[in-house]
Amino acid sequence: MQHRLLVLVCCFLLIAITPAAEAITRCSNCQYPVTSDALTCPKCLRKLQWPLIPERSRSARVVVRTGHDAFIRHPHARIRKYRDDRNTGGDHTGHIGSWGGPTTLRYLLRFDIPQAFAMAQVDMNGFNVRRALLRLCVDDQGKYNGLPVRVYPLTRPFSAGTGMTGVREKVPDGCDWYYSAPLIVWHREGGDYAEKPSAVAILGEDGEKETIIDVTELIIARFDEFARTGVWNDPGFLIMHDPARYGYHGYVTIHSLEAVYLGQSVRSPELFIQ
Repeated sequence: MQHRLLVLVCCFLLIAITPAAEAITRCSNCQYPVTSDALTCPKCLRKLQWPLIPERSRSARVVVRTGHDAFIRHPHARIRKYRDDRNTGGDHTGHIGSWGGPTTLRYLLRFDIPQAFAMAQVDMNGFNVRRALLRLCVDDQGKYNGLPVRVYPLTRPFSAGTGMTGVREKVPDGCDWYYSAPLIVWHREGGDYAEKPSAVAILGEDGEKETIIDVTELIIARFDEFARTGVWNDPGFLIMHDPARYGYHGYVTIHSLEAVYLGQSVRSPELFIQ
């Protein structure tokens, strides 16, 4: 009897200390569980589609690959012949950094976190965030490298819009430096955001094309609010040149969510939650 009890206790302890298995995702056609490196469903044999493929650039409990985003710029930083001071929510690439001012080129990014949790069959209620990483990819044609950036939590939602750099006509369907959406003014020009918590990183350091930013504190804050209120409220991130790092002039070109992926290499932003 004591031997059996000892075995049961050992089994319980083994289960308790065993790391949680990586979450699975489901085939959109038959809902069969598939691994992160699968290209076709092993049950219905249909090809898997984005955001399940191509394979994620790294593993996590939940990988978020969809959402909406926009690049905004101060009028001093616009390319006047293109009138692109509205927004570039429809572009595959855009700029973060300094041009005509220290933080005039900014990036707004919101991920579809509840949708990703649903796809991964993970319950958001009571979920304990241990780590959250944001992955951004620098465009190969970027003009500058090594940009110090800071990521802030937005406090107001934004409309991404469909504007694009290089188009002469202004597209008034999205956010810009002064408006979070048509006829809705930012309280703070360039985007409403909270100073804390925030995350820092260097985009394109030493010419690297991939930058991983630890945004754990920002995501934990969203989940804490969700636990308190029962309502998911996530306006997204605002990413810009770090105001505390003076002396840098220039910008980095990154891929947006519209880029999706090029060939078999993912270029659009990804959020990894453990």
